[in-house]
Amino acid sequence: MSRSRSRYDLQVHTDASPCSATSPEAVAQAAEKAALDGIVVTDHDTLANVDRVRSSAPDDLDVVSGVEVTTTQGHLLGIDIERAPPQTDPLSVIDDIHDQDGLAVLSHPFDALRQVYDTDLAALAAAVDGVEAINARCVRESFNHEARAFAAHHDLATTGGSDAHFPMEVGRAYTECEGSLREAIRTGTTVPRGRGRYLSGHVATKLHQARRAVAGWR
Repeated sequence: MSRSRSRYDLQVHTDASPCSATSPEAVAQAAEKAALDGIVVTDHDTLANVDRVRSSAPDDLDVVSGVEVTTTQGHLLGIDIERAPPQTDPLSVIDDIHDQDGLAVLSHPFDALRQVYDTDLAALAAAVDGVEAINARCVRESFNHEARAFAAHHDLATTGGSDAHFPMEVGRAYTECEGSLREAIRTGTTVPRGRGRYLSGHVATKLHQARRAVAGWR
């Protein structure tokens, strides 16, 4: 029996990101294995591998172009855009995303072990389209809880994403929606699903980055 709601993983990285070792082909295979309806490819500050993921994906997998932008505060997801915004202050990044008719979502906004948002929060809430309320790589549940509370206080859409750096992570967290993903985010009808507290994923990432650094020295 088919599902009435679609499942999208809104944060997936490929090897175009320095933190990931996953090829575009492996990302597409992992998304299919996880029974997802769609993914947003969100490499760090680049859209270089979006087309490669699309060309490897089955016809029934919706591959949405995206990016995880490094801002002067935290990270910001740009969804359904065609070019990477400049790495500058969050409000300027949001404006750039909206100029492309894209959607702006705060990425793991209160994860104190990574990049956090701690200034201009009211202005950010008024500008963004949503908040990542479940990030599978948040090792403390309080980080996701604070994101959910912030979204609820400001009546913002909530999303879920695995923040996958490796194939087995794809789909650990995802976003449920009815109809168009864009419209669901705009109307605040998305439902984040999944789980966080994935410490081993961070360990694997650090090992990958160390191997990449050693290879670069050689």
